[in-house]
Amino acid sequence: MTGTKEGAKPRVLLFLNRLVIGGPAIDVISMAGFLQNDFELLIIYGEKESHEVEATYLLSKYANLKLKKIPSLRRSINPFLNISVFFSVIKIIKSFKPSIVHTHGAVPGVLGRIAAFFCRIPVIVHTYHGHFFHSYFNKTLSTAIILIEKMLANISDVIIATSSRQLKDLVDDYKIAPRNKVTIIELGIDDAFLISANQESNSFAAKYQLSTDTITVGIIARLVKVKNFPLFVEVVAKVLKKTSKKVVFFVIGDGYLKTDIQKLFSEKGIVWSSNELHNTDASVLFTSWVSNIGDALSVLDIVVLTSNNEGTGLSLAESQYVGKPVVATNVGGVPDTVLDGKTGFLVSPADADTFAEKLLLLIEDEQLRKEMGTAAKVFARSKFSKQHEINSLKQLYTEQLKKNSN
Repeated sequence: MTGTKEGAKPRVLLFLNRLVIGGPAIDVISMAGFLQNDFELLIIYGEKESHEVEATYLLSKYANLKLKKIPSLRRSINPFLNISVFFSVIKIIKSFKPSIVHTHGAVPGVLGRIAAFFCRIPVIVHTYHGHFFHSYFNKTLSTAIILIEKMLANISDVIIATSSRQLKDLVDDYKIAPRNKVTIIELGIDDAFLISANQESNSFAAKYQLSTDTITVGIIARLVKVKNFPLFVEVVAKVLKKTSKKVVFFVIGDGYLKTDIQKLFSEKGIVWSSNELHNTDASVLFTSWVSNIGDALSVLDIVVLTSNNEGTGLSLAESQYVGKPVVATNVGGVPDTVLDGKTGFLVSPADADTFAEKLLLLIEDEQLRKEMGTAAKVFARSKFSKQHEINSLKQLYTEQLKKNSN
């Protein structure tokens, strides 16, 4: 049903969950901005959750991108809504007539790939920014998800993993797809969305004015179960108990567990503050979502992540990109994102003592922070090249179109 006229740009339909602050949206929008010179693109996406912030600022640099929202597409699993979404996607595909459908995220990966297959789209591509094979749901549901993903792999032409660890999960550990269907394209970081404004115009720094001797530690994540915030709370308690330095922890993000996490801090006698309840004596500051993450990173000295499962860990890549050392759990694609002992430290998600110990090393030793931060910047700017990501995608699209035209 599709076909590209001679001399015309190939049409690509990009499908992601939601256009909100977070890794997938940041990656897809910047990716589309670079690809639009070579391909005619349409981005479709769903409705945000109540606690999320729609990241329309991402479009400021790429004003010519074409987007279409499907309001019935939501994060929750609702069979009736998803049937509506499925037919909406089919309608869009028949109207846009893409040669490639490239899905990002769980629900788009299911509905988008089935719709593309139904419409006989020549090339179907899916990117795993993370996966739900463990740590999200109970064993029964996780097993069902794995079975569904195996079936979807059969109708996919290419599956993209964002790290070698993720490739191992897909090919060896969970046997989602054969090796010849899976390729690695690491996420690239677009400077335009990351490099902070100067200090005078930095609204984040202006809002949270801290003394020059304060050490700032931040976690940038959705406030959901898989991010393992109980571990973060334990680490904060241990660090505050052992250090004599003035340390302030930032929780940058939002989610349905926000109140529960704040309660955990209160139970440990740790003073916290939020936008709604400001307290200048707080050791933990809840900022909710921050649109310009570069401004926030410029204020932080160290970045941490306590996840039980993670795709690539974009916040870790971004933090290192601007020279911040990190401490993170050794899960998912994180070992491919951090050089343990050089750009930061990796710790078991079950070991709060060691996590706190490694974090304290960076808090107490300014020289170590500087050395690891410098190494982090060199490493991240080499590894997470946006141009490399774009070149790899262009090559993949072109090769698949050529293959399917024969």
